[in-house]
Amino acid sequence: MLAELTRRLSGLKSALVKGLLTSVAVLGVTAEFIDPVGDTLEDHQLLGGSLAAIVALILFDAISDATDKETSDVEVYGALNGLTVPTKAAFEATHVRIYFFGFTMQTLHEVIRDRLLEVADGSLRPRCLTLRIIVAHLSSPMNLPGTLNPAEDGSGHLTFGDSPVNRERMREDFTLEDWKRIRILLDGVHHRHPHIAISCEVRESPHCPQAKLYILNEERAIYGAYGIVKSSIARDGEEHRILDTAGFGIHHGDARYIGWNVQSATKSTRQVAQYHMAWFQNLWHVLEKVKPADPVILDPVWQPPPLDGSRA
Repeated sequence: MLAELTRRLSGLKSALVKGLLTSVAVLGVTAEFIDPVGDTLEDHQLLGGSLAAIVALILFDAISDATDKETSDVEVYGALNGLTVPTKAAFEATHVRIYFFGFTMQTLHEVIRDRLLEVADGSLRPRCLTLRIIVAHLSSPMNLPGTLNPAEDGSGHLTFGDSPVNRERMREDFTLEDWKRIRILLDGVHHRHPHIAISCEVRESPHCPQAKLYILNEERAIYGAYGIVKSSIARDGEEHRILDTAGFGIHHGDARYIGWNVQSATKSTRQVAQYHMAWFQNLWHVLEKVKPADPVILDPVWQPPPLDGSRA
């Protein structure tokens, strides 16, 4: 809100100054060719000469162009809860569109949970709700997240490789559980507001994501790179050392997430936002016909719950 107000006031200031200089230049030129105007202005010392005014206008244009090129309104978020404001703004639209790409739906659930609860209780009142979710296919081998083992050469280094145990953990404890949680939230919205048109689908990608991507209402793209950490997990009574993708804690500089808006005043910012949206749309359309042989999610399209409210 503050950034938008500052941008508008800056634009208004530029327009006023440019308008004033243009008026001065026009008067100066007119005075050169129409004697009565020139005589009147000469008596009042209004102008320092038409040439000076025109030069000032040219300089102002040059400075404005240079400023526009260097101005950036890239959004920086220091933590996941920083996405609360843009997400809530997105849910205030008539048609809410939330697109996501990442390893699992854990952080997506964190971001949209309270908003969906607000839709259910009537605090937010969209007419349509569209969720498109792309997650990693966790039944295929991958090195990250993966296992860590001591190097066989005795160097003291660690070697990485695929971890079936960790992929099972991610499938069962995160992908499937968070999909269930999101479906329950959508069930609640539908139960209280059956007139809201809800569309939600998950597609599995062969990617091992290096970053997660949120797209809000096809206007704002928010990007966050995963961290990489040595860690350990307990599974079936055993301790397993893993190389993990950190989705929450790690910062890269002062930022955790970076955002771009297609409505930005800066051309490069608009282009970056459009780039990420086009990238997502391409992947989404490819995955419409290209599916994993053994999908993790067997019910990838949300359906309204049965009349008795049960859900398998």
